[in-house]
Amino acid sequence: MLQSLTFAVIATFSTQVGAQMKDSLQKAYDQLENATNLEKMDVSTLVPISAKFDLIANQYPDQWVANYYAAYIKALIAYQDMDAAKKDAWLDQANVYFEHVKTLNPESDERYVLGALLANSRLAVDGQARWQEYGKIFDENLEKAKAINPNNPRIYYLKGAALFYTPKMFGGGAKKAKPYFEKANTLFTTQNDVLVPYWGQKQTTYFLGECAK
Repeated sequence: MLQSLTFAVIATFSTQVGAQMKDSLQKAYDQLENATNLEKMDVSTLVPISAKFDLIANQYPDQWVANYYAAYIKALIAYQDMDAAKKDAWLDQANVYFEHVKTLNPESDERYVLGALLANSRLAVDGQARWQEYGKIFDENLEKAKAINPNNPRIYYLKGAALFYTPKMFGGGAKKAKPYFEKANTLFTTQNDVLVPYWGQKQTTYFLGECAK
């Protein structure tokens, strides 16, 4: 009887903790989505949101999704920051959280998608010097994500974004990128559970518009 009561108390506590974490993540993520504007994204707006994700990840260190978002937003900031040294500093911080994601959720498609995003963020700091190292890591992570879940739209969004910014002389450009954005766009759903990452649709829509120009 006592053992059953103990299990019931633990289960109730776990459910409450899960609900509290989800609520905190959703509020921070909604702020991030409202701040996401690929034409002009203000780093100063993203930094305090990043701090909120840090607090959540530190409060729930054993939850992979909390660590995921703490790493994810830092990749976004690294893309936007104009100072190369600061870009790498943001990505160093992101990598700390990413290491937790790899431990807590080692073989999920989203773990590899995040790995690809972080590799591409590193490459973007200095493409000429880093493309051989981080380009390979980027491609390997996307292939592993695709092997687990070929219907993850973020795989195709990231591939499209990488091609969009690759010079035409090296096999990139809007024309090469467009089919990937189109495929990503067909795979996005109405999912809105923050515990299962669903970012990317807004970005995909933006790039499809850029490809149409």
